[in-house]
Amino acid sequence: MPAQFSWDAISNMLQNVSGVQMDYETFKAEFDAIPQLKNIVQQFDGRGLALKTKEKPEPTRGQPKDTGGIDAAAKRAAGKTLQQPG
Repeated sequence: MPAQFSWDAISNMLQNVSGVQMDYETFKAEFDAIPQLKNIVQQFDGRGLALKTKEKPEPTRGQPKDTGGIDAAAKRAAGKTLQQPG
């Protein structure tokens, strides 16, 4: 089952972590320039991208199964990354 992300979610995560914005055109250029991305990206289009995964994701302990969709998950992940010391 692929992990799917919208361009808004991807751009929000990257903006919070590195100040970089990402959209389809920007990603397409990176995808064409970095062959290793083909190993982790299942497919991408104007709506977003899907990463290759080996296992079906499991809900996080203590979290309800649906916590607001991909955009909410991306914001939580970016927030946790920013809170780590170092």
